[in-house]
Amino acid sequence: MTAIFSFVSILAAWSVLYWDSFPPLLNRWYSDDYSYCWIVVPLAVYVAWQRRDMLPKVSIPAVKSGYFTVFLAGFLFFLGKASAVDALVFASMWLSVLAVVLFVFGWRSMKAFLFPLIVLAFAIPPPPFINRMLTFKLRLISSDLSVRIMQFIDIPVFREGNIIDLGMIQLHVVDACSGLRYLFPTVLLGVLIGYWFNRRSWQRIVVILATVPTAIATNALRIAIVGFIARSISVETAENFFHDASGIIIYLLSIVLLVALSCFLNLFSSKNEIESVQSVSSYGQPSTTAPLHLIVMSLFLGLFFLGYQGSLSGRVIPERQSFDNFPMSFSQYEGKREYFDDNIVKSLGADDYISGVFKDKKSGRDILLLTSYYNYQEPQRAAHNPVSCLLGGGGWDLSSTADLNPDSKAGRPFKVRRLILQKPGHRLLALYWFQQRGRIITNEYLNKAYLALDSIQKKRTDGALVRLELLLADGETIEHGQKILDRFISNFSSILAPYIPE
Repeated sequence: MTAIFSFVSILAAWSVLYWDSFPPLLNRWYSDDYSYCWIVVPLAVYVAWQRRDMLPKVSIPAVKSGYFTVFLAGFLFFLGKASAVDALVFASMWLSVLAVVLFVFGWRSMKAFLFPLIVLAFAIPPPPFINRMLTFKLRLISSDLSVRIMQFIDIPVFREGNIIDLGMIQLHVVDACSGLRYLFPTVLLGVLIGYWFNRRSWQRIVVILATVPTAIATNALRIAIVGFIARSISVETAENFFHDASGIIIYLLSIVLLVALSCFLNLFSSKNEIESVQSVSSYGQPSTTAPLHLIVMSLFLGLFFLGYQGSLSGRVIPERQSFDNFPMSFSQYEGKREYFDDNIVKSLGADDYISGVFKDKKSGRDILLLTSYYNYQEPQRAAHNPVSCLLGGGGWDLSSTADLNPDSKAGRPFKVRRLILQKPGHRLLALYWFQQRGRIITNEYLNKAYLALDSIQKKRTDGALVRLELLLADGETIEHGQKILDRFISNFSSILAPYIPE
């Protein structure tokens, strides 16, 4: 009876603590890049059941390690909430599962549970900044490799950035075609294939290391096949293959290649190693003190929940003027406000925003402005690095990025981050900065650190992200475009104070 009560209590406390974290986690699982996460939990449970014979006959709870893991999970939970980083909260979920294993079976059970826990970690989508970094790099690698393949088979092709020009069709290797959605499930596949088909550790490591180049190479082959079909059959057939069947075919090819590699590596093992199978014996039972520790753990999770709710009740939201009253005409600039549809506003997550195009009467240039403001920030509604938004569509490639120090001569009294984006025939100069609680920051990680610190010290997480864009003219230098934006910032920042509290 005590065991049942402890199980129900820990399950209830865990569900209550992480209840508002399930929607963002499931939303990530619903995305195409992380849809494989749906099968990770069943896989982890199945692998744990397979390894039940490795459990020690006598289980000794790892009490100190268990409570340390509980408090570490609580720390990551609060840090993730305070800094608006979902990945930390998801990691806290995983650590809480590890704590349960330590309380029930102890460290001696890690021989059985370590691998299932590693598999379970694949259910945690990586932080967005890793997603952005990998997506951008994989797009360029996939584009370059696919062009080399097409050139090898004598297909005339030209590449500029992530755009592949075949003459009769242009292939835009956007985020969805970067190969990211094949990378993580392929790595997971390599981990499982190595576990199921190979006995030696070095063989499993080789299979896992082969997953990344396999995912990249097969994705590049997918793009090259599209080019071959467009050239040899028809553009319509190529487009249909590109959007429909190619993903499944290429992933099946990845499976075949990794299984073939695994079988090849087994040639270097003795027959006894390949055929050895551990027989299932009587496996260990949970310790009699485990239910007590689970009940105590559930109480701690409950305290974490109450502490988090208490921090929300003391949240400070400063008074400010709405962007509805922001002047669209000032100095030498005449602006026209733009409004987003409901879906974009929802994805932005901001409480207020101003978006528009300002005409510089002196230079005749159009400057795009987007400022999003948040009364408070939390996971799924926080200011974030705009690189992913700028690279998310339109075929833009990131040419360079750099921090620009304050320039008093140009009238810009603070640092900004500059991005140079390009695509065939066009260049875009973009600037952005985080303006939050009296600070102007360009580093998103430093911004997250201050967000966590201010949520504790000031009970404030309000702030804004300011983004400017200027389309450079043919032959125009970046320095000339920078002067145009600096002049705009000098006038714009002087009237911004009432709308973004210090």
